[in-house]
Amino acid sequence: MIEIKWNDLIMVAGAAIGASALLVTFFSFGVRLLTTAQQSFAGGKGKKAKNQSVAKEIAFRLVAVLFFLAAAAVLVYGLYLIIVLQIPKPPTK
Repeated sequence: MIEIKWNDLIMVAGAAIGASALLVTFFSFGVRLLTTAQQSFAGGKGKKAKNQSVAKEIAFRLVAVLFFLAAAAVLVYGLYLIIVLQIPKPPTK
């Protein structure tokens, strides 16, 4: 008879849902900040307004890249858990 370990099943399901939500959140914040950076030139008059919009664009793009790197780190860690930890170790003599 097959026995289901419900605690382990709930723990794995919670971890999968949490990791998926984290990955989607990081990626969506990165996309949002990247599109905000592209639209940051508001057409202000004067050199000061242009310098401020360029500074905003740089800040938004930098934070967007950080969010994309965080999403990539979550993805790589998940793949590491799936691939590397499933490889059986050779028996020791």
